[in-house]
Amino acid sequence: MIRQLRTKWKHKRDLITIDHIVKEIRTNTDSNRYGDLFIQLFGFIRPRKQQLPNTNLKVLVETLKHDAAFRNGLQQMFLFLVHHREIETLFVKVGLLNSNSFTEELTKQLRHRILPPVPEKRSFNYLLEKTFNKKDDFEWVNAIGNEEWTAFFKLIQVSAQEISLPIRRQLNNALATISVKISYLGLEDEFRHYTKATKQETPPFLEQNRSVQNFIELLNDNSTSPNTIILAAENIREQIIHCEQIIEQIRKNTIRNGTSLKQSYVLLRTAQLLNRMRVIVRFLTPEYLSETAWEHTVIMFKGIIFGVNTRNSIGLLYTRNIEMLAYQIAEHKSESGEHYITTTRKEYVDFFYSAVAGGFIIAFAALVKALLHMIKMPLFWQYFCYGLNYAIAFVTLFVTGASLATKQPTMTASAMASGLDSKKNKGDISFRGLAMTFAKVWRSQFASFAGNLIVVFPMSYLIAVGWSYLTGDHLLHTAEESVQAMRDQNPLKSLAWFYASITGIALFISGLITGFFDNKAAYSSVANRITEHPQLKKYFPSQRLKRLGDYVSRNLGGIIGNICLGFMLGYASLIGSFFGIPFDIRHITISTAYFGFGVAGLDNQVSAYDWIWTTIGVIGIGFFNFAVSFSLAFFVALKSRSVSITKVPIVLRYIVRYFRRYPADFIFPPSKERREADVFDKKRKKEI
Repeated sequence: MIRQLRTKWKHKRDLITIDHIVKEIRTNTDSNRYGDLFIQLFGFIRPRKQQLPNTNLKVLVETLKHDAAFRNGLQQMFLFLVHHREIETLFVKVGLLNSNSFTEELTKQLRHRILPPVPEKRSFNYLLEKTFNKKDDFEWVNAIGNEEWTAFFKLIQVSAQEISLPIRRQLNNALATISVKISYLGLEDEFRHYTKATKQETPPFLEQNRSVQNFIELLNDNSTSPNTIILAAENIREQIIHCEQIIEQIRKNTIRNGTSLKQSYVLLRTAQLLNRMRVIVRFLTPEYLSETAWEHTVIMFKGIIFGVNTRNSIGLLYTRNIEMLAYQIAEHKSESGEHYITTTRKEYVDFFYSAVAGGFIIAFAALVKALLHMIKMPLFWQYFCYGLNYAIAFVTLFVTGASLATKQPTMTASAMASGLDSKKNKGDISFRGLAMTFAKVWRSQFASFAGNLIVVFPMSYLIAVGWSYLTGDHLLHTAEESVQAMRDQNPLKSLAWFYASITGIALFISGLITGFFDNKAAYSSVANRITEHPQLKKYFPSQRLKRLGDYVSRNLGGIIGNICLGFMLGYASLIGSFFGIPFDIRHITISTAYFGFGVAGLDNQVSAYDWIWTTIGVIGIGFFNFAVSFSLAFFVALKSRSVSITKVPIVLRYIVRYFRRYPADFIFPPSKERREADVFDKKRKKEI
C-alpha cells in the first residue's frame, strides 16, 4: 500500500506543469498553502529524466516575464514565507562549518548521524529540507548556470521597503553573529602570526566588526540617507576583500611554511563566513549594491542547498579539510621527487652509482636478516628486530645519499602530478613536456633497478659463500631452506606478486609519512626551535645548533618515513600469521639477495626451472613494487591538486608517441637533451 502511494505521488509530481503552478499561485488565497506551493514550485524546476538541468527553469522564467499576476503572486508567496519563518539559522549555520575545530565538527556530525536533532518546523531551513529532500538535488541545482538562477531571483525579488522589521532584525542578528565569529577566528594563531609578520596595527578580521556594527546602527536609524548606507556597505565589502586576500596569502605561503589540519579548517571556516557576510549585506541593501552581488547570492543559494543535502556528510567534511594538508604532503614529496629524475648523462651515471651503493647496503641488511632468523626469540621481538634491521638499512641509504629503486616511485609520481597542476603552472599545462618528463622518470628508475640488482645478487652470493668458508656451514642451513628461499620468489609456487603489491602499498604509505613530517617540520619551525632551545644552547654553540636544526628540518620526513617503512616490512609476516591471512612482503632487492643466498646454499646446483622462474618472479616483484606505489602516489597527488584523472590518457598518448620515435631514451639519456619539437613535431621529423 505504501509503495502504491509513493508511486502515485511520484506520478503526480511528474505531471506538474507550468500551467498548474501558475493557476495554483495566481488563485491561491490561503497562506497556509504557501509551504506546499513552494515545494511544488521547485518540484517542477527539478529536471526529469533525460532533461537538461535548466529546461524547466527556463520555462518558469519566461512565464514570469510575461505574466505580471503570476510574478506578483510568487513574490507575495516568498515574502510571506520569509516573514513567517525563522531565517536566522539559515544564514548563520546552514552550509557552514560551525564548530571550533575539525575534531569537534566530526564528533558533532557522527552524533547527528546516529541521533538526528529535532527539526524546528517553523524555520525556513526545515522547509528547504522538505523541498530538496533528495540526496542529489544539489547536483542539478549546481548544474544550472549562475546567470539563469540570477534571472529567476531578480524576477521574484521584493523591494527593501517590503521587508518587515522582524526580518531585518533577524538579518541584523545573523550579520552581527557572523561578524563576531570572524573576529574570534581572526585571533587564532594562524592569522595572528601573519598580521604580526606584516606589522598590521588592526587586523581586518577585527576591523570588520566595527564596520558591521556601524552598518547595523545606520540601518536601524530611519533618518539615515541611502548614500550613507551605500558607503557603509562598501566599507564592509572592502574589509571582506582584505580578509580574503590574507587567507589566500596564507594558503600560498603554506608551500614554504607547511600547514596543519587545524589551519586548513580555520581558513576554510573563515572563508565561508566572509562569503556569507557578503550575501547578508546584499539582502539588507538590495537596491544599493552592484550587479556582482547577485552572483554571490546565487553562490550562497547553491551552497545552502549543498549544505542541506550533505549536512551530516562525514566524507565531505574530511575531503574539504584534508585537501590542503594532502596538497602540502604531495608538494613536499614532489620536491623530493625532482632529485630522483635525471636529465643529463652525468646525472644518470651518478644516479646509477648511488643505486650501486644502495645494493651494497641492502645485501648486508639481508645478511643481518638471515642471521636474526637463526636466533630464537619471542615472535614480537623477533619481528621487531627484523623491522629494526630494515629501518637502519633504509635510514643509512637515506643519509648516505644511496638510492633504493622502490623508494623513488612515490616521490617521482608527485613530481609528475605537479606538472598537471594548472594553479602551480599558471594555467599552462604542457602534455608534451609531461611525456618527456615521464621518459626521464622511467630511465632513472631503470638505472636505479639496474644499479641495485647488479650488486645485490653477486654480493649476496659472495657473502653466503664467504659465510660457509668462515663457519663451515651454509648461511641457509639446509637445502630445503635454500630451495624455499628461491621458490618464495616464484610466482607459480607462492603469492610473490601479490605480496609485492602489498609492499607497494607500504612504500606508498611511507612516502605519505615522509611528506607529512616534512610539512610538519616546516609548519612547526623545527629548525628555529632547535636553534633557540634553551637547554641545548648551554652545551652547544649557536652555529652548530643552527646546522643541526637545518639538517633535522630538511631530513626529518625522510628519516621517519624510512623507519616506518622498515617496521612495516618487518612486521608484515607476523600480521599474516597472527590473523591467518595471506599477508607478507616481497621487496625486489631483498628478494634478489635471498635468490643469491639460495644459489649459494645449493652449491650452484640449481635447476633450469628454478633459475628461470625465480628470475621472472624477481622481475615481476620489482614491477609490482613500482606499479602499485607509483599508481597510488600519482592518484593521490592528482586528487590533492584537484586535477581531473581524464587528463592522464592525453599524457599517455604523448608517451606512446615518444616511445615509438626514440625508445632508447627510456633506457639511457641522449647525448643532447631533446626538445619537444624534436619528438612531436612531424615537420621536424622530416627534416631529421
